[in-house]
Formats: sequence, C-alpha cells, structure tokens
Amino acid sequence: MYYRVVYYTKTTVDGKEVSKRHRLNFSDLQEATNEAEAKASWLSRLDGDALQFSGRDRHIYARALDAVKELDVPLDTVASEYADARKLLDGGPLIDAVRFYARHHGKGIKRKSVASAVDEMIERKTTKGVSKLYLDDLRYRLGVFKEAFHCDVSAITPDDVATFFDGLKLSARSHNNFLCALRTFFRFAQKHDWLSKEVDLLSRVEKRNGKPTPVEIFMPSELAALLKHASPQVAPCIALSAFAGLRAEEILRLEWSDVERRPGFIEVAAHKAKTATRRIVPIADSLSRWLAIVPRNGELVWPHSKAWYFEALRNAAASAGITWKQNALRHSFISYRLAELQDVNRVALEAGNSPQMIFRHYRELATPVQARTWFAIAPDAAPNVVPLSLGAKQFATKGATR
Repeated sequence: MYYRVVYYTKTTVDGKEVSKRHRLNFSDLQEATNEAEAKASWLSRLDGDALQFSGRDRHIYARALDAVKELDVPLDTVASEYADARKLLDGGPLIDAVRFYARHHGKGIKRKSVASAVDEMIERKTTKGVSKLYLDDLRYRLGVFKEAFHCDVSAITPDDVATFFDGLKLSARSHNNFLCALRTFFRFAQKHDWLSKEVDLLSRVEKRNGKPTPVEIFMPSELAALLKHASPQVAPCIALSAFAGLRAEEILRLEWSDVERRPGFIEVAAHKAKTATRRIVPIADSLSRWLAIVPRNGELVWPHSKAWYFEALRNAAASAGITWKQNALRHSFISYRLAELQDVNRVALEAGNSPQMIFRHYRELATPVQARTWFAIAPDAAPNVVPLSLGAKQFATKGATR
C-alpha cells in the first residue's frame, strides 16, 4: 500500500504558460500528509521555487515540522527567531544561553526588583531587632547597590556585579564590607526565590587582603580651602573631623545633644563609636565657631543620608581644587594634635585609638607650627554667634598640660 500526493504547478514552455502535474508516492501516511500540507502552504503563497525540493530536503522539512509541532509556532518563525538569537550570541551556542536563562528565570523564580528586595530585607532585619549600626550600614551599602541596578534581581549577572565593584574603587576594608553586605542580600534573595540557588553572583569578586597604606594628611591651606568651598550643611561636619577627629560613621550618628550635653566637650557614646567605647573630645575654639553657624534641621548634626554626606565632601574638594584623600581629615587631626600636645596617650584617648597605633602611624607627620595654624582655622566671627567651646585659650592651655 502506498499514498500519493498530487499537485499542479504552472511553468512556461515555448513562451506559453502550462500546468504541470506532480505525483509523489509515500509508503508512510504521516510523511504523505506532511508533504501535502507543505505543498499546500507553498501553493497558497505562490512560492513555486520552493516546490523544487529534493527527496532529502523533503525529509529534512518533515523532521523540522515534527520538532516544532508541539510549540504551535510556524516553522519560518522558529527559523527567524533562531537566526536572531545566534546573531545576538555572536555565534555562541544557543543552548548555553537557554541554560543560563533557565538558571536565572527557571521554574519557581519570582520576579522582584532590586529596590523592592532591598527594602524588604531592611524591613525584615528591623523587625528582628538587629542593631541600629548594622541597619545603617546595610542601608548605605545596599542603597548604593540598588541605585546601580534598576532591574529584577534575577536579571543580574556575575559580570554585572564584578563591574559594580570595579566602579566603587574602595579600600580593601570597604571592599570587603560591601562584599559581606551583598552576600547577605543575595542569600536573602535566594531564600525568597527571587534568585536561583544555582547562581553565585559574587563568583567574580574576590575578598581583598588589606595592605598598610601611608597615612595622608591635609595641609592647613587645603583645609581652609575645603571649608571655604563646602556647603553650610557639611562644613561643620568637616570641622568635627578636622578639629575633633570624629570618624565619618560617628559624625553620621552624632546628635546635637551629644555636643551640648557637656559644655566644652563632645560626647561620643559607646553605641555610636567604632570601638564601642565611650569617649569625650574637647571642643576647640575653631570648632565651636563652625558648630555655631550650622543650620539645625533636627536632632542629628547631619540630618541627611550617608551617600549624600560623602557626595558633599567630594563636591567640596572638587570645588576647592583639592584631591580628596580618604580619612585624611581624621588623620590630620591626630597628626596635628600630637604635634601640639606631644602626648601619645592623651591623643589616643581623644581619637579613640590605642597609643601604639598613634605612635606607629602619626608621629612626626606635622610640626607644632603647622598644628597652631591648623587649629586656628575658623569662620569669620558674627556678632550674634555664641561659641560652644571652652575657648581657644583654654583649649591651648589644656593641650599644653603634660
């Protein structure tokens, strides 16, 4: 038994159009049916050239139809999409791209934007009662991350994350802190099925080994220019670091009550200090004058975000034409205060460092003359400004005590 497919095509013979009968015999009904459907489709499109398939071509076409039958997609559409995909992959295997997509967007993976995922994680951590310091750190680091990725968590690739870290240009310690925060975030995302558990987005980011770096300080002329070009909100914060040695994190947590509670001193509470040890720092006359002119917009000395704070510092340096040096304001305070007092133990108490650290890194970086110039930098006096400190003379007298 055999099955025959009969169809007609038009051709030209001696300048005349004539009909030509074609007959194809098949031993398999399915093959005959496939061929009949193909010829009918082509005839409806008047695609006469395509009808001139060889027997091998017909078998290839039949297999192609079988392969896409369950997809309910026309064969030409499949071929077009395949060609477009190969072009985008620059000739790479399409199956590799599909496997990658399946890992990131496979069954069970829910769509969740990076911003929403970060916010939900912060909310969960807050509900669990983790420390405020930890929450502030997460808000800052993950805030930087979500500003860089306006997409779903599942759309991020390891290359994207590696590029993000390269752009941060951080010290080894800050790099590792960011790495830790993002590892926590990605695990949270995997736990909630926003990210496949088979994906390691940090696979191309390595932990850095911290290497000792030379201590950099600002010259008094650089500090004066920096304060001159700083915004009214950030100038007193620069003064807090330059004249009292407060760390950036301590300034961001500092409240006005910490400045006013003990006349002439700043109280850095244990839960606000990096070393978790309470300390008090004398307020120099120059610092009191900077604090007196700051606009007060709430309980916090710096009432804005951490990112805004560092941006304001960099903007002030750029406006002053100064190269910004990481932690150089605090380094400068310690160096100039040590040159002024010649007392390692006392400077260590004020700065919240060990005497060994002060002696090892800050000795002989500045002269007493430079120190006097440094601590004399102050804004122009205004008749309605009341200083908060003991006064320049008392500060200097206290500093001379050994």
